[in-house]
Amino acid sequence: MHYKNKKVTVFGMGISGIASANKLLELGARVTISEKRTAEECNAAVVKGLKEQGVVFEFGGHSMYSIAGRDFIVISPGIHLDIPVLKEARRHHILVISEVEFAFRFLHKPIIAVTGTNGKTTTSTLIFKMLKEAGKRVVVAGNIGTPLITVNDRNLDFIVAEISSYQLEAINFFRPWISVLLNITPDHMDRHHNMHEYAKTKARIFLNQGKTDYVIFNAKDQLVLELVESVVAKKIPFDTKDIFFDPAEIIIKGKHNIENIMAAAYAAQLCGMSRDDIKRVLREFPGIPHRIEFIRSVRGVSFYNDSKATNPDSTIKALQALASNNKKPNIILILGGLDKGVSLSSLVLEIKGSVKTVVLIGTAAVRFNEELIQSGFKNVRFAQNMLDAVETSVGLAQEGDQVLLSPACSSFDMFSGFEERGEVFRSAALSLHE
Repeated sequence: MHYKNKKVTVFGMGISGIASANKLLELGARVTISEKRTAEECNAAVVKGLKEQGVVFEFGGHSMYSIAGRDFIVISPGIHLDIPVLKEARRHHILVISEVEFAFRFLHKPIIAVTGTNGKTTTSTLIFKMLKEAGKRVVVAGNIGTPLITVNDRNLDFIVAEISSYQLEAINFFRPWISVLLNITPDHMDRHHNMHEYAKTKARIFLNQGKTDYVIFNAKDQLVLELVESVVAKKIPFDTKDIFFDPAEIIIKGKHNIENIMAAAYAAQLCGMSRDDIKRVLREFPGIPHRIEFIRSVRGVSFYNDSKATNPDSTIKALQALASNNKKPNIILILGGLDKGVSLSSLVLEIKGSVKTVVLIGTAAVRFNEELIQSGFKNVRFAQNMLDAVETSVGLAQEGDQVLLSPACSSFDMFSGFEERGEVFRSAALSLHE
């Protein structure tokens, strides 16, 4: 497609929206950005710089103006496909694509795309580090922080891309050489409405794969097994019973991370990496920030930052990882944030078995408290903010206890993202006196 003088609207002025706008400007397109925030709420320097390059802005919502006469539309991950203006755009046969789909048009090297409810970042990072160790020219991008549209693969061997369900909603031709489907558990019900729709969106990762491609998938996840039945690509199941490394030598905690490692290892082997090289990377890999990340110990109390746990299943895995060697509950769990509306029954059951006290924060606190009380778990405290939550936890903790931030919720009621939430927790924990 030729882009010069094409009229394109980018919906959303987050990191991927700005990156898409810059790419379109580079290609000579006429760019509009439609943003639900007001101009005052956006970065003034960024707005000024884009305006100087000819970008037209619509602030305070998405109107029909933003789609009128447009050749196509690029949406950021935070934009729902079912908002009225985008429904109207599709009704008028205006192409609506995600930033990931837009980026795919400019990529030529093999893509290893990783999706799943939990473990995407750990697995993507592991694949990247394994290939880097093997001397491959590789980059990791996508949902992990660097927009895929910013990748120039001219001097690369591989691209590792973490891909979310939001990014998969609006793809047409996106086709990874290797797709990795880790697991599917309830998440984002506020966006996808039900598990069927959520799973169907995740399965779009192998929508365009052919017989020369590969899909690596979790052999123990029944929903995943159902989704891959009709896949044309070569199927490579992973199972923790097939491990070829010593789990005792691995730094990162949790049985779920064994699954992530297996998926990453199979992807790395397809790219030509030996098992010996893979094992060497595993022995040195410390994990990723905000994922069951050990912060420090104070007076015999350990602090763990699991801010990336934005759904109940992820929090369950963190609790299992920390409680595996303890018979008596010794976890003080900081829980809550922006409620995604998913079932809490499995999480409540896990809490009753491994948690000493729950400290609740955020807009989800009321519902979470009701579910916990109804289940018979009464050791609940409320905190006004993260600093209050850490101080409350310290006041409740005894030597040998573990304070775990694992919210099971989105962070956007109190923070700009899970990263900021985790950093605030880290700072609060590090500020405690010995």
